[in-house]
Amino acid sequence: MMAKGGFFGKILRVNLSEKKVTTSALPDEFIKDYLGGRGVGARILYEENPPRVDPYSPENRFILFTSPIMGTSAPCCVKYSLITKSPLSGTILMSLAGGFYGPVFKRSGYDGIVISGKAPEPVYLKIVDQQVEMLDARGLWGKDTVETQEILQSKLGREARVACIGPAGENLVRYASIFSESHALGRGGGGAVMGSKNLKAIIVQGTQKVPLADEGAFEGYIKNTILPKFRASEKAKKFGAYGTPGVLAVVNTQGILPTRNYQQGTFEGAAAIDGEAVKQAAIRHASCFRCPVACRSYTRVETGEYAGSETEGPEYETLFSLGSNLGNSSLPSIIAANKLCTRYGLDTISTGNVIGFVMECFERGILSLKETGGMELRFGNHQVLGPMIQKIAFREGWGDILAEGVKRAAAKWGRGAQDYAIEVKGLEMSGYDPRGAMGMAIEYATAPRGGCHQRGLIVQETLGVPPLVDRFSQEGKGALVKSKQDEVAVQDALGFCVFVSRGDPMGLEEFAEMFSRATGIPATVADLLKAGERIFNIERWYNLKEGFTGKDDYLPKRFLEQPLTDGPSKGRVVDLEKLLGDYYQQRGWNREGEIKPEKLEELGLKDLAK
Repeated sequence: MMAKGGFFGKILRVNLSEKKVTTSALPDEFIKDYLGGRGVGARILYEENPPRVDPYSPENRFILFTSPIMGTSAPCCVKYSLITKSPLSGTILMSLAGGFYGPVFKRSGYDGIVISGKAPEPVYLKIVDQQVEMLDARGLWGKDTVETQEILQSKLGREARVACIGPAGENLVRYASIFSESHALGRGGGGAVMGSKNLKAIIVQGTQKVPLADEGAFEGYIKNTILPKFRASEKAKKFGAYGTPGVLAVVNTQGILPTRNYQQGTFEGAAAIDGEAVKQAAIRHASCFRCPVACRSYTRVETGEYAGSETEGPEYETLFSLGSNLGNSSLPSIIAANKLCTRYGLDTISTGNVIGFVMECFERGILSLKETGGMELRFGNHQVLGPMIQKIAFREGWGDILAEGVKRAAAKWGRGAQDYAIEVKGLEMSGYDPRGAMGMAIEYATAPRGGCHQRGLIVQETLGVPPLVDRFSQEGKGALVKSKQDEVAVQDALGFCVFVSRGDPMGLEEFAEMFSRATGIPATVADLLKAGERIFNIERWYNLKEGFTGKDDYLPKRFLEQPLTDGPSKGRVVDLEKLLGDYYQQRGWNREGEIKPEKLEELGLKDLAK
């Protein structure tokens, strides 16, 4: 096929079992219907993954995909997508990462890569301007993500970019992540899928120019409209100064900062780990590819028992998961723990949730010192973080159980442990207590990959971002969540960073204009949102075909039965049944959470019902 504007028209396909490398065309209809990234990847996974395939099977597809605007002059278009079946939740898994990897991969001349099979010995892939090699990685196996990147970049140059796994991925920790620089394809265990294929890394380098349908019009729009919006945006400037850590104080003020394994909504030690504290520990800032915001900060511990620890971040979700969620107000310990998670290749949200779960089980007498190997796993004891992370990453001792995630660990222990496992569909939940944010309750319950906040990101509730809504009210929340989930699906498919894509300095109108000028396919905001709705529904359809039902749209009973005891959200619980009924109606699903045939037809997905 002829390359469309914004696309090279080529999908790289690698069968590791057969050591076979081929290419296929990017179907024309995928561009308009699914936009790119998350959308195209979901469609490919649905078509090619065998039904009920084990996530660790060689037949489970591992897909990386870019967008039509990635690798161009457009700012903040850096989020490439990983799509596979999650070993943690068994659902479709879609993860995003920023930095430089996505644009460099795009410039290698491929729009995406689909990997199947399992190499007989550890390998890595080298992709340079459409030249692909499968090389021996036995000498890299066992090395952490920082060492691996340094070794591979020494072979190809610093301009090359590496996505790799660490020991956690090699050891099939079900929430292992993939790292490029310090950017994680986190949540859900993509790193474990990579490890199951004996694939250590994918190094990319590209010099090819992304073809555009109307290069002059596209470049003019970026120069004359988009970049001035960034320069004028106070929101972008503020976010650049604090990044995601800046939201911690706001979430704490709202009374929805998960504390001590979600037992509380406010943390008395919040000021020691908030955005201002992180800013004081920062030694430098950095940006992703062609991003004028530069929200990335690197922090360093100068004194004390964690002196010398240096890391990128920590981001808000890490500050919550390894901080307030553990009753831990030691920022140096969080910096040190974040560094370990990065090197070993662990998702910090799941890691912190697992440790918080264990701490509550220990304090409630479900686990004893005998079972913890003599470790005093009490809230606030930050000195256990390093040893716990080590045990999980290498599956040492009882770390082998914890590497399975809270749902499986709770099922193994029994004795009431399930009551303290904070997860949805097996994925540990993130940093917003839904008892003080009813829309977020729906988002957690219905996000395709499990207990995730990012597929909708209901900032009107969690951060008080205009247009303001009553966060405790159930009225209108189904429509609100649906609209935000569809909008975020568009952002993800196009590869735009969600942190600067909420209308200021750019949003859906700007996305539609850039997509149209890049691809030559006229698109309105309504067209994009219809594509976003299509993407969300095909992910839902994938999960339904894998055996998930509306019964899997649940929340832990803590949020349904135990009112918050402190803060501005005190006394609140979630009436999930009522919220889901409204949401399903807004989605055009039936009362069981299944997609109605007429909705499939409306979205052009009638063929899925065959």
